[in-house]
Amino acid sequence: LMDVSRLLLSIVMVMSTSDGSSEASDSSCFNLDQDRYKVIKGEAFYYVPFDLDDPNLPDANITWYKNGPEVMNITTDETHRIHYHGGALFFLNISANDAGHYSARHIEASGECFYYHVKIEVFDETSRENLTYGSIRNSDQNKNIPCPQPVKDTCKTFNGNFTWFKGKNLIPGQHKERLWVNDATKEDEDIYTCLCTWTHNHKVYNSSGSRRLVALEKAVYENVKIISPNTTEQLVKKGSSVKLNCTVYCGINAARDCEATWLINGNPAKQTDEYNETTKLDIEDPSKRTFSTATLTIAKVSEDDFQHEFKCLGSGFYTVTSATLTLKKDESFTFIIVFLVLGACLILFAAGLVKHFVTDLALLMRPCCPPRRCNKGTIC
Repeated sequence: LMDVSRLLLSIVMVMSTSDGSSEASDSSCFNLDQDRYKVIKGEAFYYVPFDLDDPNLPDANITWYKNGPEVMNITTDETHRIHYHGGALFFLNISANDAGHYSARHIEASGECFYYHVKIEVFDETSRENLTYGSIRNSDQNKNIPCPQPVKDTCKTFNGNFTWFKGKNLIPGQHKERLWVNDATKEDEDIYTCLCTWTHNHKVYNSSGSRRLVALEKAVYENVKIISPNTTEQLVKKGSSVKLNCTVYCGINAARDCEATWLINGNPAKQTDEYNETTKLDIEDPSKRTFSTATLTIAKVSEDDFQHEFKCLGSGFYTVTSATLTLKKDESFTFIIVFLVLGACLILFAAGLVKHFVTDLALLMRPCCPPRRCNKGTIC
């Protein structure tokens, strides 16, 4: 792929020739992306440009130099701390003064010209915690920590020896490019450093790279379950404001890909003046049961909302499920008002009847209630 890209580049390059030999001018050289590395002071760093296919090329075909107010050419003399062999640049017992931008001008046999660029930053050992090559962050029971690529490549090139450190403590018996931390727990979390000891020009050097280990709790991904809504209909009043909750259960410590959302007539709910959706993820403590909730707020229920299909969609690590909810008009309040009005009318009607027919009722009831007589024959 690299050869193809370079062939394409050569088509658009302007080449100049002199004395029958092909030589590229600076304007025809293609500048490749800059690499960046952070190095610990006192260590050695062996650098080969990422875009260079083979570093074992003749020294005459490439020139290394350090950029700055004054350009400093890099030598091929191995007695110098900074020197190069072909495409490889050596920094031995690197110091703070060695930090800066370095470039190489490479002319291939075909006449194609490339510029390689690298930025070197130098830090004290105390800064190692901030110089890691990324983190190993997963819930695997056994953690695999690979030696950072630049250190691994250096060790393979010079047949060096690997050793590993946890923090500042040597891990005995570990001399491979990968370190396995079996049955990892929170106590195993730390900065792990891969150190390569290698020899160049009969002298021994060290190169190192570190990674941070984060032991995440083991996740149990279950089939997604809809917790809410648990009915297919919800009573609401037209013109009122209502909140619809879509809550899904994803498993134990299962935050990854656990998501709840609302669909309206099959489309995601959009943030508008009428609709507003918010989501949150909850992990219960200490059970670690994981829930995702999407809350859809309808500012003012309209007649159209009673015709819409609201679907609660739950997504998990393995499965997706849904539940449909429709809104129904809540007419219970109207029924109560009508019932009270009818009741009052009946009471008033009954009272009117009693008042209108009170005399007739008295005469009608008289035979049933004869007057009592007193002892002397008078009517009481």
